Amino acid sequence: MDKTEITYTDDNGHLVVIMPGVVERLLSYRQISPVSLEAAGVLIGERRENHVVIHAISEPGPGDVRTRSTVVRKGRHHQALVNKLHHASGGTMNYLGEWHTHPERFPSPSNTDKTSWQREIMSEELMILIIVGQSAMWCGKKLGRTTSALKAC
Repeated sequence: MDKTEITYTDDNGHLVVIMPGVVERLLSYRQISPVSLEAAGVLIGERRENHVVIHAISEPGPGDVRTRSTVVRKGRHHQALVNKLHHASGGTMNYLGEWHTHPERFPSPSNTDKTSWQREIMSEELMILIIVGQSAMWCGKKLGRTTSALKAC
């Protein structure tokens, strides 16, 4: 995977664009080593009509609980960053969803992921979900109670 912009699309042609700096930060958390811990954070960016642009992420920090195969995002810094960027952008930057890593080459959502997303991500707006693997990323969308994979462009 390059450290360039990555774009995903759904069946309706709606785009999710992950800006280069975000791609670079996400890739920095790949669990390449056998002792690498799972990482997680939130996605922050803007909605442009039917499209989403991810400009920033929160990163693991104080309060988060991390093991090789689990992560619990508990740190207050995640929400603090959303609040800061929302205010600084005049309200255009918002919480868009979540990201985390998996210690596998080509990741896909686990049953734990699916259950967690159903329980914890409640929004009538489109939410984006990213799983960073060792060689690829999985990107999906959640709208209401339905979660589906997006296709890389």
